[in-house]
Amino acid sequence: MSMNQSKVLIVDDREFDRILYREYLGDTNYSFKELDDGEAVLAALEEFKPEIVLLDWQMPRVGGLETLKKLKAHEIWRHIPVIVITGLKNETVMTEAFNLGGVDFINKPVTHTELNLRVESTISLFKAKERLKAQNKEMEELNKIIKLQKDDLEKTLEIKTELSRLKEEQFKSQMEESKRRLLTIEVDATKVANKLSGIKKEIIELNDDLKKNQPINILSKKITNLERSINDVVDSSDSWDEFKNVYEKIDPEFFKKLKTLFPKLTNLDLKHCAFIKMNMDNYEVSQIMNVELKSIQMARYRLKKKLKLVEADSLQEYILNI
Repeated sequence: MSMNQSKVLIVDDREFDRILYREYLGDTNYSFKELDDGEAVLAALEEFKPEIVLLDWQMPRVGGLETLKKLKAHEIWRHIPVIVITGLKNETVMTEAFNLGGVDFINKPVTHTELNLRVESTISLFKAKERLKAQNKEMEELNKIIKLQKDDLEKTLEIKTELSRLKEEQFKSQMEESKRRLLTIEVDATKVANKLSGIKKEIIELNDDLKKNQPINILSKKITNLERSINDVVDSSDSWDEFKNVYEKIDPEFFKKLKTLFPKLTNLDLKHCAFIKMNMDNYEVSQIMNVELKSIQMARYRLKKKLKLVEADSLQEYILNI
């Protein structure tokens, strides 16, 4: 039997008719199995696995009606197409056959052309349905795989989104804490600067007293006060080092990048860059550093020149992109 041959199960009690159907269809395109009634039809289907059944309606023991009922009641074989063949000219038989699941109906005597055309078209339709069924099954499996992948992707994205949210919240919290510390450091640095201004005044006054030959006790008292003021400043920590250490916990590479690109930047320049990076405007910085707004504006103008930016360039945008 060739792999391309379609399998035809012939169920007919007349041997002559079975031989006739085989001769009409030919053994080139078809292979055959024969039964003389429908009693063993399920066993034949299991063994032969045909693509079509030619079923005689009138048989003495188990006829076409019972055979068709038996076949269509079976889950595995109900899809096999059945062509009913009969010599009866009764439309009731035709209706009954179709109602039970027959796909076609041929009246005897059967002609060569009609049998070939009906069998060929029925098998073609059957194979097309089988291909469609297989494709649908593949599609269902593919849809299951896609759904599983989609579910996995959604879960992964959900986890990543949650992690990203937590990281962002953690970063914001750290940023706020570091910002508060930086502002405290800068306020302390401003206090130190104010103290130094006071010391400068005390030194000028002391110098004037020396020129005026003031008494020793007055000079000694002023020197003691000056020493106390100097000790207060000496005891204060280095504001830039502390500022730098705190900020580098937020952005470890920021100052390194700036110093690599622009080695001549001063600590004050770097501090202004950090304030810009924290989105602080001129007014906020002037309040923290206890200087006039104009001083901050001039400082940022000079910083822009040091960074080799032209007038049209945005200092803030440049710093934020570093």
